[in-house]
Amino acid sequence: MHDTARYPMSHFDEVLASPEWPFTLAATLEQQLGDDRILTVGSARDTVGELVGAATARAVALNFTVGDEQRGTIALVAVAAFAEALERAASDEIMLTPCATALDAAARAIGEQAVVEVETEAAREIEPEIVGDELGDVDLVVYPVLDGGDLLGCVVLHVGSSSAGATPELTQTEGRGPSNAGAHNGSPAGASYVLADVEMGVTAELGRCRMTVRELLSITPGAVIDLDRAAGAPVDVLVNGTLIARGEVVVIDEEFGIRISELIPQPAAAR
Repeated sequence: MHDTARYPMSHFDEVLASPEWPFTLAATLEQQLGDDRILTVGSARDTVGELVGAATARAVALNFTVGDEQRGTIALVAVAAFAEALERAASDEIMLTPCATALDAAARAIGEQAVVEVETEAAREIEPEIVGDELGDVDLVVYPVLDGGDLLGCVVLHVGSSSAGATPELTQTEGRGPSNAGAHNGSPAGASYVLADVEMGVTAELGRCRMTVRELLSITPGAVIDLDRAAGAPVDVLVNGTLIARGEVVVIDEEFGIRISELIPQPAAAR
Protein backbone atom coordinates (compact mmCIF):
# COMPACT_ATOMS: atom_id res chain seq x y z
CA MET A 1 0.00 0.00 0.00
CA HIS A 2 1.40 3.38 -1.01
CA ASP A 3 1.24 6.44 1.21
CA THR A 4 -0.35 8.65 -1.45
CA ALA A 5 -0.23 11.76 0.73
CA ARG A 6 3.57 11.64 0.68
CA TYR A 7 4.11 10.29 -2.81
CA PRO A 8 7.09 12.07 -4.46
CA MET A 9 6.16 14.70 -7.03
CA SER A 10 9.16 13.69 -9.14
CA HIS A 11 7.30 10.53 -10.08
CA PHE A 12 4.44 12.61 -11.47
CA ASP A 13 6.95 14.40 -13.70
CA GLU A 14 7.44 11.05 -15.42
CA VAL A 15 3.66 10.70 -15.83
CA LEU A 16 3.41 14.21 -17.29
CA ALA A 17 6.05 13.36 -19.88
CA SER A 18 4.44 10.03 -20.79
CA PRO A 19 1.86 9.88 -23.61
CA GLU A 20 0.10 6.89 -22.02
CA TRP A 21 -2.72 8.88 -20.38
CA PRO A 22 -3.56 10.98 -23.50
CA PHE A 23 -3.57 7.82 -25.62
CA THR A 24 -6.06 6.31 -23.14
CA LEU A 25 -8.22 9.43 -23.41
CA ALA A 26 -8.09 9.39 -27.22
CA ALA A 27 -8.93 5.68 -27.37
CA THR A 28 -11.92 6.19 -25.08
CA LEU A 29 -13.16 9.10 -27.18
CA GLU A 30 -12.79 6.94 -30.27
CA GLN A 31 -15.05 4.31 -28.68
CA GLN A 32 -17.57 6.99 -27.68
CA LEU A 33 -17.72 8.35 -31.23
CA GLY A 34 -18.39 4.91 -32.70
CA ASP A 35 -17.48 5.96 -36.26
CA ASP A 36 -14.52 5.34 -38.55
CA ARG A 37 -12.25 7.88 -36.89
CA ILE A 38 -8.84 6.73 -35.67
CA LEU A 39 -7.70 9.22 -33.05
CA THR A 40 -4.00 9.72 -32.43
CA VAL A 41 -1.94 11.93 -30.11
CA GLY A 42 0.79 14.28 -31.31
CA SER A 43 3.96 15.49 -29.65
CA ALA A 44 3.71 17.36 -26.36
CA ARG A 45 3.40 21.17 -26.47
CA ASP A 46 3.83 23.90 -23.88
CA THR A 47 0.60 25.87 -24.28
CA VAL A 48 -2.99 25.44 -25.44
CA GLY A 49 -2.91 28.65 -27.48
CA GLU A 50 -0.38 27.37 -30.00
CA LEU A 51 -2.86 24.61 -30.95
CA VAL A 52 -6.45 25.74 -30.39
CA GLY A 53 -8.00 29.20 -30.39
CA ALA A 54 -10.40 29.65 -27.46
CA ALA A 55 -12.92 31.60 -29.53
CA THR A 56 -13.72 28.60 -31.72
CA ALA A 57 -13.42 25.81 -29.14
CA ARG A 58 -15.20 24.18 -26.23
CA ALA A 59 -13.62 22.60 -23.17
CA VAL A 60 -14.39 20.03 -20.48
CA ALA A 61 -12.28 19.70 -17.32
CA LEU A 62 -11.92 17.16 -14.52
CA ASN A 63 -10.12 17.79 -11.21
CA PHE A 64 -8.62 14.89 -9.29
CA THR A 65 -6.84 14.35 -5.98
CA VAL A 66 -3.92 12.12 -5.03
CA GLY A 67 -3.69 11.85 -1.24
CA ASP A 68 -4.02 15.05 0.79
CA GLU A 69 -1.29 17.13 -0.82
CA GLN A 70 -1.44 16.53 -4.55
CA ARG A 71 -4.11 17.72 -6.95
CA GLY A 72 -4.40 17.65 -10.68
CA THR A 73 -6.55 18.76 -13.58
CA ILE A 74 -7.17 17.11 -16.93
CA ALA A 75 -8.91 19.17 -19.61
CA LEU A 76 -10.04 18.45 -23.15
CA VAL A 77 -10.25 21.44 -25.49
CA ALA A 78 -12.12 20.55 -28.69
CA VAL A 79 -12.42 22.55 -31.89
CA ALA A 80 -16.01 23.39 -32.85
CA ALA A 81 -16.45 20.61 -35.44
CA PHE A 82 -15.14 17.95 -33.06
CA ALA A 83 -17.33 19.25 -30.23
CA GLU A 84 -20.37 18.88 -32.51
CA ALA A 85 -19.33 15.32 -33.40
CA LEU A 86 -19.08 14.46 -29.69
CA GLU A 87 -22.57 15.89 -29.11
CA ARG A 88 -24.03 13.83 -31.95
CA ALA A 89 -22.40 10.68 -30.59
CA ALA A 90 -23.77 11.18 -27.06
CA SER A 91 -27.05 9.47 -26.17
CA ASP A 92 -28.22 12.71 -24.53
CA GLU A 93 -26.65 14.94 -27.22
CA ILE A 94 -24.49 16.65 -24.59
CA MET A 95 -20.76 16.99 -25.23
CA LEU A 96 -19.95 16.56 -21.54
CA THR A 97 -21.19 12.94 -21.52
CA PRO A 98 -18.54 11.29 -23.74
CA CYS A 99 -15.83 13.69 -22.53
CA ALA A 100 -16.45 12.85 -18.86
CA THR A 101 -15.97 9.14 -19.60
CA ALA A 102 -12.73 9.81 -21.48
CA LEU A 103 -11.31 12.17 -18.84
CA ASP A 104 -12.11 9.69 -16.07
CA ALA A 105 -10.33 6.93 -18.04
CA ALA A 106 -7.29 9.19 -18.40
CA ALA A 107 -7.26 9.87 -14.64
CA ARG A 108 -7.37 6.14 -13.93
CA ALA A 109 -4.50 5.62 -16.36
CA ILE A 110 -2.47 8.24 -14.47
CA GLY A 111 -3.18 6.44 -11.19
CA GLU A 112 -2.15 3.09 -12.63
CA GLN A 113 1.01 4.48 -14.16
CA ALA A 114 2.02 6.34 -10.99
CA VAL A 115 0.83 3.40 -8.82
CA VAL A 116 -1.34 5.62 -6.63
CA GLU A 117 -5.02 5.96 -5.83
CA VAL A 118 -6.70 8.79 -7.72
CA GLU A 119 -9.99 10.31 -6.58
CA THR A 120 -11.84 12.17 -9.33
CA GLU A 121 -14.45 14.91 -9.12
CA ALA A 122 -17.34 15.40 -11.53
CA ALA A 123 -16.27 16.62 -14.96
CA ARG A 124 -17.88 19.83 -16.23
CA GLU A 125 -17.84 22.03 -19.28
CA ILE A 126 -15.90 25.26 -18.88
CA GLU A 127 -15.01 28.22 -21.06
CA PRO A 128 -11.87 27.21 -23.03
CA GLU A 129 -10.01 30.42 -22.16
CA ILE A 130 -10.14 29.37 -18.49
CA VAL A 131 -7.67 26.58 -19.26
CA GLY A 132 -5.14 29.12 -20.50
CA ASP A 133 -5.93 31.84 -17.93
CA GLU A 134 -5.87 29.68 -14.81
CA LEU A 135 -3.24 27.12 -15.80
CA GLY A 136 -1.14 29.37 -17.99
CA ASP A 137 1.40 30.33 -15.33
CA VAL A 138 2.13 26.84 -14.06
CA ASP A 139 3.91 23.84 -15.48
CA LEU A 140 1.60 21.75 -17.62
CA VAL A 141 1.73 19.44 -20.60
CA VAL A 142 -0.45 19.74 -23.71
CA TYR A 143 -0.98 17.00 -26.29
CA PRO A 144 -2.75 17.58 -29.62
CA VAL A 145 -5.54 15.13 -30.50
CA LEU A 146 -5.55 14.27 -34.20
CA ASP A 147 -7.66 12.45 -36.78
CA GLY A 148 -5.05 11.69 -39.39
CA GLY A 149 -3.64 15.12 -40.20
CA ASP A 150 -6.65 17.02 -38.86
CA LEU A 151 -6.40 18.72 -35.47
CA LEU A 152 -9.44 17.91 -33.32
CA GLY A 153 -8.27 19.65 -30.16
CA CYS A 154 -5.86 19.02 -27.31
CA VAL A 155 -5.69 17.47 -23.85
CA VAL A 156 -4.05 19.26 -20.93
CA LEU A 157 -2.66 17.85 -17.67
CA HIS A 158 -1.26 19.56 -14.61
CA VAL A 159 -0.36 17.90 -11.33
CA GLY A 160 0.75 19.97 -8.34
CA SER A 161 0.68 20.38 -4.59
CA SER A 162 -2.41 21.71 -2.82
CA SER A 163 -0.15 23.99 -0.78
CA ALA A 164 1.80 26.75 -2.53
CA GLY A 165 1.54 26.51 -6.29
CA ALA A 166 -1.60 24.41 -6.12
CA THR A 167 -3.53 23.29 -9.15
CA PRO A 168 -6.19 25.96 -9.74
CA GLU A 169 -9.82 24.93 -9.46
CA LEU A 170 -11.31 25.19 -12.93
CA THR A 171 -14.75 26.55 -12.14
CA GLN A 172 -17.73 25.58 -14.26
CA THR A 173 -19.36 28.18 -16.43
CA GLU A 174 -23.14 28.31 -16.52
CA GLY A 175 -23.10 28.49 -20.28
CA ARG A 176 -21.29 29.66 -23.36
CA GLY A 177 -20.99 33.07 -24.96
CA PRO A 178 -19.75 36.55 -24.09
CA SER A 179 -22.49 37.14 -21.50
CA ASN A 180 -20.92 34.47 -19.28
CA ALA A 181 -17.27 35.37 -19.62
CA GLY A 182 -15.84 35.74 -16.14
CA ALA A 183 -19.04 34.54 -14.45
CA HIS A 184 -16.96 32.45 -12.07
CA ASN A 185 -15.46 35.64 -10.64
CA GLY A 186 -18.78 37.27 -9.82
CA SER A 187 -19.18 35.94 -6.27
CA PRO A 188 -17.00 35.87 -3.14
CA ALA A 189 -14.36 33.15 -3.02
CA GLY A 190 -15.88 29.86 -1.98
CA ALA A 191 -19.49 31.01 -2.29
CA SER A 192 -20.19 28.69 -5.22
CA TYR A 193 -19.11 25.70 -3.15
CA VAL A 194 -21.22 26.74 -0.16
CA LEU A 195 -24.36 27.01 -2.30
CA ALA A 196 -23.60 24.14 -4.66
CA ASP A 197 -26.06 21.71 -3.05
CA VAL A 198 -28.94 24.16 -2.60
CA GLU A 199 -31.92 22.98 -4.67
CA MET A 200 -33.66 25.48 -6.91
CA GLY A 201 -36.95 25.20 -8.79
CA VAL A 202 -36.33 25.10 -12.55
CA THR A 203 -39.25 25.61 -14.94
CA ALA A 204 -39.41 25.35 -18.73
CA GLU A 205 -42.08 27.70 -20.06
CA LEU A 206 -43.48 27.07 -23.54
CA GLY A 207 -45.60 30.23 -23.56
CA ARG A 208 -48.25 32.29 -21.78
CA CYS A 209 -51.71 33.68 -22.36
CA ARG A 210 -54.30 35.76 -20.52
CA MET A 211 -57.82 34.45 -19.95
CA THR A 212 -60.91 35.70 -18.23
CA VAL A 213 -62.42 33.65 -15.45
CA ARG A 214 -65.28 32.74 -17.77
CA GLU A 215 -62.85 31.43 -20.41
CA LEU A 216 -60.93 29.52 -17.76
CA LEU A 217 -64.10 27.83 -16.45
CA SER A 218 -65.11 26.86 -19.96
CA ILE A 219 -62.00 24.73 -20.56
CA THR A 220 -62.82 21.07 -21.24
CA PRO A 221 -60.70 18.06 -22.27
CA GLY A 222 -59.62 18.59 -25.88
CA ALA A 223 -59.76 22.38 -25.71
CA VAL A 224 -56.86 24.26 -27.32
CA ILE A 225 -55.23 27.23 -25.56
CA ASP A 226 -53.46 29.76 -27.78
CA LEU A 227 -50.09 30.83 -26.40
CA ASP A 228 -48.02 33.94 -27.11
CA ARG A 229 -45.22 31.90 -28.67
CA ALA A 230 -44.73 31.07 -32.35
CA ALA A 231 -44.04 27.49 -33.44
CA GLY A 232 -40.33 26.75 -33.23
CA ALA A 233 -39.59 29.68 -30.91
CA PRO A 234 -37.18 29.04 -28.00
CA VAL A 235 -38.56 27.84 -24.67
CA ASP A 236 -37.92 29.99 -21.59
CA VAL A 237 -35.99 28.45 -18.68
CA LEU A 238 -36.74 30.02 -15.30
CA VAL A 239 -35.14 29.44 -11.89
CA ASN A 240 -37.47 30.36 -9.04
CA GLY A 241 -39.41 32.51 -11.51
CA THR A 242 -36.37 34.35 -12.92
CA LEU A 243 -35.63 33.96 -16.63
CA ILE A 244 -32.04 32.66 -16.97
CA ALA A 245 -31.92 31.01 -20.40
CA ARG A 246 -33.74 29.98 -23.56
CA GLY A 247 -33.46 26.76 -25.49
CA GLU A 248 -35.10 24.15 -27.68
CA VAL A 249 -37.07 21.10 -26.61
CA VAL A 250 -35.31 17.75 -27.15
CA VAL A 251 -36.25 14.18 -26.31
CA ILE A 252 -33.80 12.18 -24.19
CA ASP A 253 -34.65 8.51 -23.54
CA GLU A 254 -38.37 9.20 -24.08
CA GLU A 255 -38.31 12.18 -21.73
CA PHE A 256 -38.34 15.87 -22.59
CA GLY A 257 -35.28 18.02 -22.06
CA ILE A 258 -34.08 21.53 -22.98
CA ARG A 259 -30.92 22.19 -24.99
CA ILE A 260 -29.77 25.65 -23.92
CA SER A 261 -29.15 28.02 -26.83
CA GLU A 262 -29.00 31.38 -25.06
CA LEU A 263 -28.16 32.58 -21.54
CA ILE A 264 -29.86 35.73 -20.28
CA PRO A 265 -27.47 38.28 -18.69
CA GLN A 266 -28.42 39.00 -15.11
CA PRO A 267 -28.12 42.38 -13.33
CA ALA A 268 -24.95 42.69 -11.28
CA ALA A 269 -26.95 42.80 -8.04
CA ALA A 270 -28.51 39.43 -8.83
CA ARG A 271 -25.20 37.60 -9.24
